[in-house]
Amino acid sequence: MELRINMPEVTINYDPQKMEDMFSMMIALQLFRGLMRYDAAGGIRLDLAAQWEKSKDNLKYTFKLKDMTFSNGKPITSRHVQMTFARMFFLGSSIAADIDYIAGAKEFRATQDLSKLGVRPISEKEIEFTLSHPSALFLKHVAVADCSILPLDDFKANLDLTEAGAYSGPYKIKSLKVKNEYHLEKWRSDALDSDNPPKEVIFFRSSIDGVELARRKLTDSLDAQPVSKADTEMLGKSGWISSPTELTGETFVILNPKYIPSELRRYLYLKTNPKELVATLNEPRFKTAFGLVPIGLSGDLDESDVADLYREKTEYKGKKISFKIDYDPESEVNVKIAEWLRKIWSSDKVEVILNGLSKSEKLDRMFSKKAEATIGRKGVDYPDGFSVLTYFKGQYASNYFHVEDKEIDKAIGDSLQMTDSVKQIQAYKDIQKLILRHYTNIPLFFGSQASGLWSEKVKRVPSHPMGAHTMPLEVIEMRTQ
Repeated sequence: MELRINMPEVTINYDPQKMEDMFSMMIALQLFRGLMRYDAAGGIRLDLAAQWEKSKDNLKYTFKLKDMTFSNGKPITSRHVQMTFARMFFLGSSIAADIDYIAGAKEFRATQDLSKLGVRPISEKEIEFTLSHPSALFLKHVAVADCSILPLDDFKANLDLTEAGAYSGPYKIKSLKVKNEYHLEKWRSDALDSDNPPKEVIFFRSSIDGVELARRKLTDSLDAQPVSKADTEMLGKSGWISSPTELTGETFVILNPKYIPSELRRYLYLKTNPKELVATLNEPRFKTAFGLVPIGLSGDLDESDVADLYREKTEYKGKKISFKIDYDPESEVNVKIAEWLRKIWSSDKVEVILNGLSKSEKLDRMFSKKAEATIGRKGVDYPDGFSVLTYFKGQYASNYFHVEDKEIDKAIGDSLQMTDSVKQIQAYKDIQKLILRHYTNIPLFFGSQASGLWSEKVKRVPSHPMGAHTMPLEVIEMRTQ
């Protein structure tokens, strides 16, 4: 019952509070779990918590833990929960930007005084969270992979997860002996186990094309990869199956203000008509993006919402500038986007140079904010528009979109306190327009060419619209051998 999943040769960090890419998240999700969880379709379930309750004023949440252990046999306690959440703020991880409405979060970040943070053990198996204001998103936040519980007795500890061997998820690392391989094995049952979940999972990095790996029977998943119609038919004859995936991912362009001044960024934004690009790409699964929140989630923008942004002049009168666009030459879509952008942006004052890089190099330059311009892609962490907006909060390492704006920070914080859903949706829309006026991010389209394909070893894969990186693998049903 071994499932092999190939990944590109990217740097993997499966620490839930340090991961930055979908491949790291895919591994982390199997190894670590939180108080709550998402199922494959995005529904919220209990996980390490047996039950929860909240106060009448919606400011206190109390969770009672199940009698569960880490994979090394050590009991999971409320102190582990407290230290895990404290570490999020100590590190300034991406999820910390979402949950900084936990009482005392800002004071704790400044002082590292644990008594100021509203995460308090009541007993060994009970933990209480105090919020600075009510939030309808709290349970959604607690359920994301970033809030997985770690084997921490001290939030400042330099945690080596490979050596720790203490995993809260249903899988643990069996071996890292083979270069570029992460060999996981199932060590406990789970509430969402299929009738026959994978007993072992091997994630491996390879530069070989995924379809070629499939032909050689070296991989069992092409879920997140584009596959041609001919190859899909070929694999179908071998028993491969498909399931809907990655419907919410967005492709965009990031413009670095360190290299591209405001006047030019505004010019490039106004020259870019995402509808024309989608028509050029002619891919039915691509849906034009006018904003940052995926279509169908609260606060998504349509063309009329951004019409006022396009009423400005499109001339660029500054000095001549040359800059590079980072893209992945192995991706046919990336190549088409890069060539289209060079065509519409180039002029006697603007020179656009296409800079083809490996996926790993491109991601490293994007996350380190060294790229002049880059074609990027991002999915959602949980099914709410807010999950996208927090990546634009200032002073957080995960904000690689070059947006530092106190007005935006305040608006994002204020939106969390809204109990009127109509007002909250409007707030999400207004925040996106504030972000877009920085002209550092140009939305292009939602959707992907991800095939959703799994090998003949697999009998059933649930629909997973947020992508394979959000799907717990124990829900997959393997064929009986």
